[in-house]
Amino acid sequence: MIQTHYRRDDFFLPDLGSGQSVFMLVLISELFVLVQVLALPGEILFSWTRLAMLSLFVQWIVLSSSAFLYLVRPFLKNLPIWQSVTISLLGVQIITLILTLLAQMLLAPIHFIPDWQQVNRNLLAALIISAMLLRYFYIKYEVDIQQQVIHNARLDSLQANIRPHFLFNSMNIIASLIQINPEKAEQAVEDLSDLFRASLQHPGQQNQSAVVPIHKEIQISKSYLRIEQKRLGDRLQVDWKICELPQRMTIPPFTVQPLVENAVYHGIQPLEDGGCININIEVNDQMVQISVENPMPYTETISKGNQIALSNIRSRLEMLYGSKASLTTDIKEQSDTKWFIARVQYPCRWDNTIDNLLTGTDDWNNECTDR
Repeated sequence: MIQTHYRRDDFFLPDLGSGQSVFMLVLISELFVLVQVLALPGEILFSWTRLAMLSLFVQWIVLSSSAFLYLVRPFLKNLPIWQSVTISLLGVQIITLILTLLAQMLLAPIHFIPDWQQVNRNLLAALIISAMLLRYFYIKYEVDIQQQVIHNARLDSLQANIRPHFLFNSMNIIASLIQINPEKAEQAVEDLSDLFRASLQHPGQQNQSAVVPIHKEIQISKSYLRIEQKRLGDRLQVDWKICELPQRMTIPPFTVQPLVENAVYHGIQPLEDGGCININIEVNDQMVQISVENPMPYTETISKGNQIALSNIRSRLEMLYGSKASLTTDIKEQSDTKWFIARVQYPCRWDNTIDNLLTGTDDWNNECTDR
């Protein structure tokens, strides 16, 4: 089963319980120890024993402090920033004090006398380093928030470029049907109403996650194609092939529909006899793969409007998934027919925040069925 949940944690202190965080802390602390040993005066010879003992001592402090911050992190999240920082620094100081005294006692168990000068040096070093790390974590947290705001603004801008274009085309279709077939025009208005009700439902959640359930996107695309079929009649045929998909699997909104719209306007509509749009949605190796194929005239090229729509979708995929997502296009000839193919792939993900909107299970299989 695929499990790739994602959610930004709204707290400046990172999760120090992950393997990557622990590895980075151990590496940084070891580099600090190595620099400290190499920085000794020239008359003091380099000692592997000293390096090993100092490394062991510093790692005790680093790992113990990390465990402490990991355990108290849920509690610190509910406190003001200054209180969280104070408790964090105080905890690291107490751990450093205890481990320093324990190390001195182990080195001189019989005649143990605390070396307070060494204790104070260790406490000061721990305070400076921990304060610098907390400051770094906080700055990184602020930068991440700023980048997220810019990211959401760009997504909203790209999304705003799609919706009016889709609305105007749909209204033009309805206008063309009013005089020809009022009943079909009325049905198209109902389909358009249902389509926009689905696409604009729960906008706050959509803006927050920038994704929608994939079955909603499929529903939008099918509603749009029903409207187009009322205008084009038998000239427009659609062949859907959809694998069994989990209810909570997500997709960036208006990803499939613009591809389908391009297939209609730049492929089916210019052809005298029309044609069939093949839409395939499947999951392979934890990647959602979507392909939209349509016949096109031999003289037709990728128009500027088509390029803008494809660039828009490509930009949103890159912002949400980085290099893991892609949108590629291809033109091929098969059986004396020229075909335009658009392929989208992105990592399988679903969002638990939409659980209250959907019912169903995460279990799924890769047996495809024709829809």
